[in-house]
Amino acid sequence: MSTHFPYEKSFIKHLTTDGKHPKTIDQYQLTLADFFNYEQHFNQTFAASGLLADLTENDIQAYLDMLKTQRAYQQSTLNKNLSNLNVYFNYLFEHRVITTLPTFAIKGQPLTATQTSADWPEQLPALLANDDLHVYTRLFLLLTCKGYPVSTMLAPNFYQQLTQLDFSSEEQTFLSKFNQFIQPLQAQFATKDLFLKTRQRGDDPHLTLAALHKYLTGDGQRLGLPLKPTSLYQSFVLWYLRQHRSTDPAEIMQTLHFDLTSLGYYQNLLRQQDLRALRQQR
Repeated sequence: MSTHFPYEKSFIKHLTTDGKHPKTIDQYQLTLADFFNYEQHFNQTFAASGLLADLTENDIQAYLDMLKTQRAYQQSTLNKNLSNLNVYFNYLFEHRVITTLPTFAIKGQPLTATQTSADWPEQLPALLANDDLHVYTRLFLLLTCKGYPVSTMLAPNFYQQLTQLDFSSEEQTFLSKFNQFIQPLQAQFATKDLFLKTRQRGDDPHLTLAALHKYLTGDGQRLGLPLKPTSLYQSFVLWYLRQHRSTDPAEIMQTLHFDLTSLGYYQNLLRQQDLRALRQQR
């Protein structure tokens, strides 16, 4: 098996021992392989020497700047790439492979409310594939992107509505994983509902909104993305409306499960958002 960056095998073994999920380890490998490929092509000093000691803070920053300006990476993705690089170089430093940390002075930028909420539906495939997130968190995000508020998806017998939905291949892959998780609970509680307690407490087996919030809060901290159901639902609807400005209103209402009043309300919110954006550009 070819090596894509220095000390790859020992670093991957370290991540595995540390309990990182295989898909998370894949992300480390992709980040580091891309970083070292970039350094080989655009860092003459490192390309000539191949020495880790020749990588500096400026080299790390130049790579991050390239991701932002040339590849248009969102700040959340830039922070994740920086985090992956930081873990790698910390590992090398702790094992005395290097004597200085090139990432030490570089800090991830805080995410603004707009960055965290406005474009999150575009990240859905990656979120569904992220096995670091609980399956309830990922199901919540998927169903939000199908136009359902949290109160609807938590209601008994909601599962019946899934037969009316179309799912992409990425979504079907996640749902297969979810079924492996939920089917034993469904058998235990004799129900086909989707959000169930993992331990029997009381007579009602259904997960409460407060219990779902606990999953969302923990996973939101991992992502750097506040997972607040009301805010995410509203941002999804506005995102969808921005993508479908010329779509027939009847089709929008069917997709979002809206009546005419709800459609008018959110279209008005979108107009207000557009006006604020125009004012900021002046």
